[in-house]
Amino acid sequence: MAFVLSPLDRELSNKTINENGFSVYVSGTIKTDRSIKDIRHPRCNGKLYSSNLPTASVIIPYFEEHWETLLRTVASVLNRAPSGLIKEIILVDDGSSRKYLKDELDNHLATAYPSGIVRVIHLEQRGGLIRAKTAGAREATGEVLIFLDSHCEAGINWLPPLLDPIAANYKTVVCPFIDVIDADTFEYRAQDEGARGAFDWELYYKRLPRLPEDRYHPEEPFDSPVMAGGLFAISAKWFWELGGYDPGLVIWGGEQYELSFKIWMCGGRMIDAPCSRIGHIYRKYSTNFPKAEFGDFVGRNYK
Repeated sequence: MAFVLSPLDRELSNKTINENGFSVYVSGTIKTDRSIKDIRHPRCNGKLYSSNLPTASVIIPYFEEHWETLLRTVASVLNRAPSGLIKEIILVDDGSSRKYLKDELDNHLATAYPSGIVRVIHLEQRGGLIRAKTAGAREATGEVLIFLDSHCEAGINWLPPLLDPIAANYKTVVCPFIDVIDADTFEYRAQDEGARGAFDWELYYKRLPRLPEDRYHPEEPFDSPVMAGGLFAISAKWFWELGGYDPGLVIWGGEQYELSFKIWMCGGRMIDAPCSRIGHIYRKYSTNFPKAEFGDFVGRNYK
């Protein structure tokens, strides 16, 4: 459900948009464990999954993330997954300067999750999204690595559809359907009912329609050439057999193609799982760009 903004709410919301590219005011108003509607295909309710699913380490890098938004990501990941499958959630602080993302966050998580299932790695300086993901992967102990952004909300029963194909073949990489969380109202809605990842000759990510035969089984996973890059599950064994992320890549950009190419060219497979849905806040504009010394890091990564 969307947060209905009164004129005063709208004024207060607009004052906070610059902080993170979305309404910090609205995010701070709604609960960190709010309910969202189940927008999966009805056939997903009847799907059966392996009784021997692998354990997962969920890796969530963040940089200057908003407090409630980050906590809502963590809560949704745990609350909407079957117990016992998530071995740990690793938050990777990519050199944030906001004080509440240091000791205050550590103490809050220790109180909220006394089992220690959620922990934070604090990097001393910013290395960028790619290196933060790699730092989390090195610390992970689960059989499967699940990478998520820090401004997401996991949908109903989001985890088994990601793990089941990997249980059958560890060289299968699985992406969820990525839904939209409105940057102004935080309404949770479908982006569409799935698309295949692609790119143009300038390496801009594109979405292609699903193949005609997919309409007969809309709940079944389907092959996708490349991933968007932010949200996916991969066997830890397969990730490291592929060499992880190229250490020469900095900040973000290009890592989604580099990993996608390696997956397919080295005998793996990449699929999208319609029954796993995760909402993502698409910022109204990018914030927290790196300092000037990094230069055109995206152009550099693409070379």
